[in-house]
Amino acid sequence: MTKIAIVEDNKVIRESLMEFIHADPECRCVCTCSTAEEALRLIPKHEPEIVLMDIQLPNMSGVDCVTRLKELLPSVQAIMVTVYEDTERIFKALRMGACGYLLKRCAPEELIAAIREVRQGGAPMSREIARKVIASFQEP
Repeated sequence: MTKIAIVEDNKVIRESLMEFIHADPECRCVCTCSTAEEALRLIPKHEPEIVLMDIQLPNMSGVDCVTRLKELLPSVQAIMVTVYEDTERIFKALRMGACGYLLKRCAPEELIAAIREVRQGGAPMSREIARKVIASFQEP
């Protein structure tokens, strides 16, 4: 059973993500948080293997939260789940410790597949994000 935590300030999205996770018999949501500060307090107590993290949170950003969580729980894997598609945010999130980057508009099946991929050592990305990462390496 894979333990998952969710950090998302939008209640509707947070609850949708939780429903997607609960639909998979191999996953269990152990913690939900609406701010980075709450995440830093609660997530270490629940020791999830994977955190689904929004980038744009009130006060501290999701990227900064991932960095701090990795200090507290070095083995935790963070998948950014966001609306932002700009290259700068993508690379900053990956540099600061995220192992994946999904767009919020992804299908529930894509989210569950990403969680499975992380469990198997992969680095899931939405197709559009993977294309931007590849394109950045091909620029002169």
